[in-house]
Amino acid sequence: MKRIFVAFIAIGLGVSVWAQQPPPPPSQNPPAAAADQTPAPQFRSTIELVRLDVSVLDKSRRPVRGLTPLDFTVLENGKPQSIAAFTPVDVPEPLPDPTGAPWLKEVASDVGGNTDMQQRRLFILAIDDATIQNDVAAVKNVKDIARNVVKKLGPTDLMSVVFTRDNRGSQDFTGDRGRLLRAIDTFTVGFRDMGPAASDDLWYLYSVGVLERAVDFLADVPDRRKAIIYVGQGLPFDLGVAAAPVNANLDYARNGAGQIAAAAVQGRVKDQMNDMFERANRANVNIYTVDPCGLRVPKPPAGQGAPPPTCLPGLEIDYMTQVAAATGGRPILNTNDFNPGLEAMFAENASYYLLGFQSTDQAQDGKFRQIEIKVNRPGLEVRTRTGYDAPREASATRPKPATSPLGKAMNSVVPRGDFPLQIAAAPFRLVGKDLPPATVAVVVGFKQPIRESPERMVENVDMQISAWDNDGRSYGNTRTRADVAIRGGASGNAEYEVIGHIDLKPGRYQLRVAAVLESADTSGSVYFDVDVPDFTALPLSMSGMLISATPSPFFAPKDGMKDIAPVIPTTRRVFAPTFKVTAYARVYLGNKAKVADVPARMTIRDSEDKVVFEQAVPIAANKFQAKSAELNLDVPISNLTNGQYLLTVEVGSGPTAVRRDSRFRIVR
Repeated sequence: MKRIFVAFIAIGLGVSVWAQQPPPPPSQNPPAAAADQTPAPQFRSTIELVRLDVSVLDKSRRPVRGLTPLDFTVLENGKPQSIAAFTPVDVPEPLPDPTGAPWLKEVASDVGGNTDMQQRRLFILAIDDATIQNDVAAVKNVKDIARNVVKKLGPTDLMSVVFTRDNRGSQDFTGDRGRLLRAIDTFTVGFRDMGPAASDDLWYLYSVGVLERAVDFLADVPDRRKAIIYVGQGLPFDLGVAAAPVNANLDYARNGAGQIAAAAVQGRVKDQMNDMFERANRANVNIYTVDPCGLRVPKPPAGQGAPPPTCLPGLEIDYMTQVAAATGGRPILNTNDFNPGLEAMFAENASYYLLGFQSTDQAQDGKFRQIEIKVNRPGLEVRTRTGYDAPREASATRPKPATSPLGKAMNSVVPRGDFPLQIAAAPFRLVGKDLPPATVAVVVGFKQPIRESPERMVENVDMQISAWDNDGRSYGNTRTRADVAIRGGASGNAEYEVIGHIDLKPGRYQLRVAAVLESADTSGSVYFDVDVPDFTALPLSMSGMLISATPSPFFAPKDGMKDIAPVIPTTRRVFAPTFKVTAYARVYLGNKAKVADVPARMTIRDSEDKVVFEQAVPIAANKFQAKSAELNLDVPISNLTNGQYLLTVEVGSGPTAVRRDSRFRIVR
């Protein structure tokens, strides 16, 4: 893991806060990614630039590194364009399996960030639970393949897991391997051949629809590598003809009219897929297809009344080959060893180039402009989007509604990294009449470059917190505005934290925090996944864990944690041994649980998985008030050496035990 520098410059910040505003109407935009912390991007773009991500592969489909702007020729509608921005990107290697502590790879940070967003690869793992047949080996392979994909992700990659039929277990973009694996584990079995033969047509259309939406979703994200990994059995259609011959396995129980209907579905699928291929090529979205059936072999026909045989050789292989070929991807088919294909897939996406050019054609006509990229070396394959739609001059009679800076930051597919933000969040139970069941405490760390001035400056910060579920439903938002005073003559970076909260019901959410700095006329955002437990129903539960530190960054508002916790949380996770660090959480007993002593323990493990500190911190029954008790623990760090550590607080025992983790680093 790259070292995260958090030493702040003491610049004499004075903070005052305006009253918390009533929540504005909820937005209707779908959620997107959560993010890790990595260094700031080198590629800078402007509104005028056309931005491209360009992959250059040799004859073995290995990425070609070391190219410069002089190696590229950019053509728009056949006319040469000057390259105005250029950044080579080499994706870090996947984290090796740790020889010491498994938690180094298994436990995600409890702090998210928005830096280096432009250089993060985006993957959508599309698991086709609609059309995979009920084949024991194939169902097992689906999870094995998907887990292997997660294992191969680089430390800065973001992935989303979606399903074609049942998306209750889906996961939005995140670098948290644990969340991705939990989403994969929700896969059960495909629905193909599970009902009347004609019902399979619906599952086929579901499968096509997910790929269409995934392509359109990724098309909105410029200048980065993005790919879809389709894990499924494929459809029994030949996309090279208007309507493929009726498949005998598909239509074993259909009459002639049913066969005609099946042919119509195949024609519809072909048309939709061809449209999707065009959009994928425009946006440079590659689709990689992986067949969990493995090596397909002929099988004897099924007996009368028995379901048809599964994973047979057939048109499905042609379908997945055509999908990959049409989008510049790679098919992984007819093999029981999926690893070489997956290795090759990640290798060919491991290096690329970010280019930007300012078009010589300034006409705002909305027409499609074709892009061609050439490299001055023979025998290389160049992959990038095939074109873009020129901007259209705004109509005087129908002007587009203006989008607020907060709205722009909130509605991006991935967080906006215009300035660095960090976020930590912790759910707490609320008790009282007319109160929601829970609230999520949110602390956002700002790192703002200071414009040098001899006079005192006041930065106006406008921050909004919104929550979304996996289906893209908004659960309201709260808004906080703060005045941050910066003394005259200060330089470097101003680091401060803004505290807020949002009331939520039990469930899985993605928090979206957007902020606007008025002096810089810029906005940024950061996204973070949070699970809100059903505190009253569980026999034993625990809030999220808040980390406090002294010395602490400047924060606002002073009463931001009123009625939630008696501490001031921080997003800081790098400490000197001289810091005073505390961990705070609340422990809850369910409505039907009896009040009793609850065992609790705090441990600290180093990067070799050695327990360097362990302490029992039991909670006596008389400490519970309204079935709630607090843990306010001093974290002993004074004797720790440089390195990474895992703080764990666990309460209860056996199947009802609950734990919270926080990763931190000591720098002397």
